[in-house]
Amino acid sequence: MKKAESSGGMARAYEIRELRAADLGNGFVETLENLSETGGLTPATARKILRKMRRAGPYHVLVAVGADGQVVGATTLLVEQKFIHGGGLVGHVEDVVVRKGWEGRGIGGSVVMAAVQMADEFGCYKVILDCKEGLESFYSRLGFRKHDVGMRLDLKPRKR
Repeated sequence: MKKAESSGGMARAYEIRELRAADLGNGFVETLENLSETGGLTPATARKILRKMRRAGPYHVLVAVGADGQVVGATTLLVEQKFIHGGGLVGHVEDVVVRKGWEGRGIGGSVVMAAVQMADEFGCYKVILDCKEGLESFYSRLGFRKHDVGMRLDLKPRKR
């Protein structure tokens, strides 16, 4: 799936697709740093995590890749099997991020909508996400609405 955007009269293209191992050394880690502290994440460690995610099954990491091959945006879709709703599926969109300097170009919305499209193709009956206060209007423009209350409990990190 390809998207084009322009900034200041110059057209730039980016492609949205599933994360590839090669992307881990092409700006993926740097892009994640615009979301949260990565704790010294290296491409090698990220490869191990990606292998674990793929073995677990329901994770789909989508990236926006610029014409130069650098990752400039990302999100994760987790597909949850439910007991309720006739055993239906729910898509959870997590970790939406745009690389520093690439904000405001439609990349965040594009990766979110690609995740929504993928969830729809899997047959999910709904897609949910949590966001920080102040970002509600961004997600509202993409068709999301406020629903329920998100809560969080931080647990003590364990060695993996």
